[in-house]
Amino acid sequence: MPSPRDIRRAWRERPESYSRLVWALVLALDRLPWPWGEEILAHAFVARAFVRTERLRRALAWAAAHARPGRGRWVLARCLCAFHGRFVARSALVGLRDADALSRLVSVRGDAHLAATRSAILLGFHLGPAGSYLALRVAGHRLNWIGGRGASGAWPRPIQDLYQDPRERRFFSPDRTAWLRRLYHARQLLLAGEHVFISADGEGQAAFTVPLAGGPVLIGAGWISLCRSTGAPVLPVLAHMEGRVQVVTIHPPLPALGSEAGPDLEPCRRALARLLADHVERFPEQCYSLAFSTPVAALSQLPALRTESVP
Repeated sequence: MPSPRDIRRAWRERPESYSRLVWALVLALDRLPWPWGEEILAHAFVARAFVRTERLRRALAWAAAHARPGRGRWVLARCLCAFHGRFVARSALVGLRDADALSRLVSVRGDAHLAATRSAILLGFHLGPAGSYLALRVAGHRLNWIGGRGASGAWPRPIQDLYQDPRERRFFSPDRTAWLRRLYHARQLLLAGEHVFISADGEGQAAFTVPLAGGPVLIGAGWISLCRSTGAPVLPVLAHMEGRVQVVTIHPPLPALGSEAGPDLEPCRRALARLLADHVERFPEQCYSLAFSTPVAALSQLPALRTESVP
């Protein structure tokens, strides 16, 4: 049970992506035994869609682009909203008290791809539950998170002490140079033989887009610059939920990039397009970031993208 001091600290560290109302609900539900808070947030986000009808329209438009026999539009839209609430709860570890409880809720596949490298860039995506870097750490993998604080301010102290590297706190500043400092820090770590985890669709300058059913994913340039300056392989990492377990999959390395900018990005873009299209096709109800960030008019006219149709 968090102390009043912990609650005050967590409130001060509210992520920008969380409204005051949602963050207050997260902190209040954290006092309940797991998984009550997670279930309540899942139902609350479904109810919110009927209050904020723009979200409902977007969910239904996304569902229409991915509906198939046995997966109706309304059922898929409801699942999409429920997973959004569940992911909000899981990113803040609502109701989870210790590392043992958390370890039972994560599973990692494709470990061999990471074991085969001396140092690697683990490339994450906002296409499912957040916190893949935390899940990998819980599973015993040593890596460095190059990103923002997220919802870690609400994590229980025992989990923070075990899985949050104190060195990373220096790079959580919101100023304009923070991202450049993180990239420089990541380069030093890679050259020293360590692994880093970075989001492909997070902060920084954009490099290219990947076309997907429902709208394109904007891919940042930070990891490309890291790859070119260090020669480290890039391993895409995708996550989804199976029941209450967060499954993190480490995929084979992307095609190698040269040391100079040029057309060598195209094979990499193609590989990402195939990988992400397959993920969206398999888990459309968990891709809330795509569904709620794309205009409804565009969603309603887009057919499902198949792997063989990637340009």
